[in-house]
Amino acid sequence: MGTLFWKRHYKLSILLHVLAWVGFISLPVIFIGNRNMGISEILRHGEFWFFIGCFIIPYYINSYLWTPYIIQKRKYVLYVISIVFVGVVFAFWLQPFHRLMQLDELPKNEIATFERESVPPHLPRNKPPFPDRPQDARRLPPPEVSRQLDIASVYIVMLVIILGSLVKIVQYWIQSQQKVQQIRHALTKKELAFLKAQVHPHFLFNTLNNIYSLALTGDPSTATSIYKLSQLMRYYMDERNEEEVDLKDEIQAIQDFISLQKLRIDANCTLTEQYAGLDIPKRIYPFILFPFVENAFKYGLSTSAPCYLEFCIQVTANYCSMEVKNSVSKELLEQPSSGIGLKNTRKLLEHLYPNKFQLDITKENDTFFVKLLLYI
Repeated sequence: MGTLFWKRHYKLSILLHVLAWVGFISLPVIFIGNRNMGISEILRHGEFWFFIGCFIIPYYINSYLWTPYIIQKRKYVLYVISIVFVGVVFAFWLQPFHRLMQLDELPKNEIATFERESVPPHLPRNKPPFPDRPQDARRLPPPEVSRQLDIASVYIVMLVIILGSLVKIVQYWIQSQQKVQQIRHALTKKELAFLKAQVHPHFLFNTLNNIYSLALTGDPSTATSIYKLSQLMRYYMDERNEEEVDLKDEIQAIQDFISLQKLRIDANCTLTEQYAGLDIPKRIYPFILFPFVENAFKYGLSTSAPCYLEFCIQVTANYCSMEVKNSVSKELLEQPSSGIGLKNTRKLLEHLYPNKFQLDITKENDTFFVKLLLYI
């Protein structure tokens, strides 16, 4: 796909260059051809092609050699000096525009004489032929180039050089933006992979310990807990390399996660769950909602005081809403918290869903509240 894109890009670029130069060449042909000289006669003159070459060659030298060198080496002063030097050369030495305009200054009687040389006239029988012209008048001398200041050539070559530089700079800017987007995409994938890895190790060890305790006591929920853990691990292994998954599968994984966390909840803790609109088909990046759930269990559970956790996920045709509310124990309130996990999640949301989410995090006394609106 990428190769096909670049082939089309190069073909389009070549076509645009050809059309641009055809338009440039047609201007002097039309300007001079409508006055004293025919188009075919203009195209036979070397001064015309000298004029064209004086602007085509500097354009490509500047665009493909000089400007890239200046951008890489940042020799801006040298670039300005070079442009001034080119202007002086065109104004006093090459003078392509002045040479071309001298073709248009040929007297009309000389042009008529030149045409009579090429095509002999048909003379009436009762009139004498034209008298012979002097030998030095049979051929027109080449136009003399006076060394006067050629402002028009300077203006045109400066326009060509500046246009070529701007085109090249824009191309470099587009390429740099593409590289930035590629780097951001790679960084996002790494951050997402790191986010998935955070869910796995400690949670797995704690859950296995809880299931082990259930097995020792002969609790009938042991088999169900093992099944939910296996489903969650399967989801983790199957979806960890996918960019997007079904939102329904993501929420099911969250439900399994909460169910397994209930194994370590004491009687003094109240946990409520609400889900709506789960049948609405939507796609989401995997494990993007897990940090808010995990954060609630990390800071909301308490063994010495009453606590509560509330989870509400609602899916509509336009958005996915997630609300998490939990109490914060006094012990955790006294400990400094960096909040790096939620900060990283916010940055990840900015990369994955730019301008497509609203995240409000409120902490008041012993209550922590998170509300996420994801427009997917």
